Amino acid sequence: MEQSRYKQIKTQRGLKYSYFFTPATNASGKPVIFFVHGFPLHSSLWREQVAFFEPLGYGLLVPDLLGYGGTDKPMDPKLYVGSSHARDIADILDAEELQQVIAIGHDWGSLAVSRLVNHHPRRVSACGFLAVGYYPPVLPNADIITRSPEASKIFGYDVFALMRFFTEPDAATVIKKHIDSFISLFFPESPRLSKDHLCVDGGARAWLEADKTAGLPSYMRQEETEGFKQSLLSGGLSGPLCWYRVQIEKVNAEDDASVRNEVSF
Repeated sequence: MEQSRYKQIKTQRGLKYSYFFTPATNASGKPVIFFVHGFPLHSSLWREQVAFFEPLGYGLLVPDLLGYGGTDKPMDPKLYVGSSHARDIADILDAEELQQVIAIGHDWGSLAVSRLVNHHPRRVSACGFLAVGYYPPVLPNADIITRSPEASKIFGYDVFALMRFFTEPDAATVIKKHIDSFISLFFPESPRLSKDHLCVDGGARAWLEADKTAGLPSYMRQEETEGFKQSLLSGGLSGPLCWYRVQIEKVNAEDDASVRNEVSF
């Protein structure tokens, strides 16, 4: 994904967004696919999909979400509520005069797509979710961290332990200091590594502070891994971690209460 093909926009909130865009070819009649990344990646996550779909005539819109890449990185969690992500995305669609897109979300990108469907349903003709499914609105006054026992019964491990670490005050500093250790833990060659360390209270911090590393999976090629690492180091982790921080603050539940177009899949 050539940097020369990225564009920038300032949304109604006054935030700068960077995104890759190529329109559908006139003769193809194909729709635009909107690919939305999650933590801790950026738009280049979708490089293989861009290379596949572009020659087929599809339009492609691939942004760096708030906190990542060439997009602004505010450190106030209140700026990361779901309706605001949806509004920013709608602003990008307006800038490119796109009435509708097929929206594909991965990880926290699934949250962004979910709120786009909730708040601007006419802008989405179809959607898909990877790694994380449709993200229903949080109930008012709900605290998802307290759902750990329930989640552990369902999954067999504590999926919220990682979130508790990411919302600790020094998490961004610890990750940056031990970035290679973090990458090997977050993208493990063996899924068992994540369950044993990310899904245990104190496990991620202990792994990082000991500077442990492990082999990376084959899809994490060295050049791309280095580019990903440098992107995180240059932009910092405080912005990306706001996606987690806002989930445990009351402001997120209050924002989700504004959802009027709840859907089921």
